[in-house]
Amino acid sequence: MTDAMSLYAAPMSMYSGKVRSYFRKQGIAFNEVMPGHPSYGEKIIPQTKRGIVPVVELADGTVIQDTVDIIDHFEQSGQATFSVYPKTPKQHIAALIIDMFGSEGMLKVAMHYRWNFLEHNKAFIELEFGDHIAPGATPDVVRQVAGKVMQPMQAYLPMLGVNETTIPAIEAQYLELLELLNQHFEQHPYLLGGLPSVADYGLMAPLYAHLSRDPYPGMIMKSKAQRVYRWVERMNAENADMPEYPDYPPQFFANDELPDTLQAILRLIARDFVPEMQCMVSEINQWLDENTVEEGQCVTAKPRLKSIKAMDYPFRDVTVTGMVIPYQLYMLQRITDYFTQCDSEQQTIISDCYTTLDLQNLISLKAKRRVERPDLIEVWGEEIA
Repeated sequence: MTDAMSLYAAPMSMYSGKVRSYFRKQGIAFNEVMPGHPSYGEKIIPQTKRGIVPVVELADGTVIQDTVDIIDHFEQSGQATFSVYPKTPKQHIAALIIDMFGSEGMLKVAMHYRWNFLEHNKAFIELEFGDHIAPGATPDVVRQVAGKVMQPMQAYLPMLGVNETTIPAIEAQYLELLELLNQHFEQHPYLLGGLPSVADYGLMAPLYAHLSRDPYPGMIMKSKAQRVYRWVERMNAENADMPEYPDYPPQFFANDELPDTLQAILRLIARDFVPEMQCMVSEINQWLDENTVEEGQCVTAKPRLKSIKAMDYPFRDVTVTGMVIPYQLYMLQRITDYFTQCDSEQQTIISDCYTTLDLQNLISLKAKRRVERPDLIEVWGEEIA
């Protein structure tokens, strides 16, 4: 390996695609390493305390885990060619909301289309999962080890609330989202104009690895939403890759604009994702009332665990029984923190705009405790009065 940083990632990994795309767009050099490489167990696991990707190891040995922390490190260190955070208030909030929705709100969609269509997907993802555990092994060995990783992933479906009752609503949401995104990308190369923002990277998480690469959902995207598939290609290119939009300025929308096509996507998020987040915060508050925690304590029993309990929440015309995931507070806090630090004029602009989009409740949604990530682990932060 050269002195460039190492990106521990895998092609079929949901969140690896988010970070990989960011590095390519920013012209940041990296060596991609599969987690099956010995160095992952030797250098990464002792720090992360769990098997997880993506993880970045800088040239000086510093380890960074989590897509938010990785992107923010390069934004704050001055290595980014352009910032992925819009400077204007309405667009900044929009970028954070869509990032959270793509990263956390589309888990049901991504997992359903990967694991419930194995007659189409298995041959492809079997090699993908085997390669990331045993890179360079023979196909027979790769397929043999793949099963050990695939079975636990499939087991997440019921925990996410993906079942016969909820699947029609999950598929309806995805097809509607594809249509709305396709309409937007007919006019604009990226979600906020002529540059990718964290909104684009958030949606790349599910739309790349699961929903465009896996055979069955890839067929759906290509046949029903060609402009979305083209956007996925664009997001993986090192240049702007937008010849379909001649003379389109490489900048975010002027005057803090949110065009109608983007507002339609935000309204879908308001309808389909905000109720889940409201229930999640309520359940976390109840759990905090019933359990004694200390600041700095891991949010789950062990770092490798994602959830503290199950919860029921409304999703379209069904009730979903899913997981209460404290990490989602970490992403929600980015929205509420930004709103809090805005001046009164900016707060009024945001409130007026997002009230019309039915998203005002999300901007003020807070739990009784914060979630922080010192030392690569989610821990409970300070109490919120």
